[in-house]
Amino acid sequence: MGRPTKAIHEGQQVDAEDLKYTIEGPHEIVVLVEDGTELKIMVSVAKVVKIKDVYNAEGEPTYQVKWGTGVTASVPVKLIKAQQTK
Repeated sequence: MGRPTKAIHEGQQVDAEDLKYTIEGPHEIVVLVEDGTELKIMVSVAKVVKIKDVYNAEGEPTYQVKWGTGVTASVPVKLIKAQQTK
């Protein structure tokens, strides 16, 4: 079981469990835009907690995931605007 912790759920501080996790599969999404740009979106998970004694309508436990994203772009040269010098 996870380590006891607290979380904010629906505006209230509640008991939760800080869970260990592993990442399976790719953590990168590649979006090909019609103008030729390729966007790579990376998702980074920082923390997973399960809210104690809170379930959805199907009876499944409620989880919170703290995460961040990073985006890089590979843009065709024809779309790059020259920088103006000051």
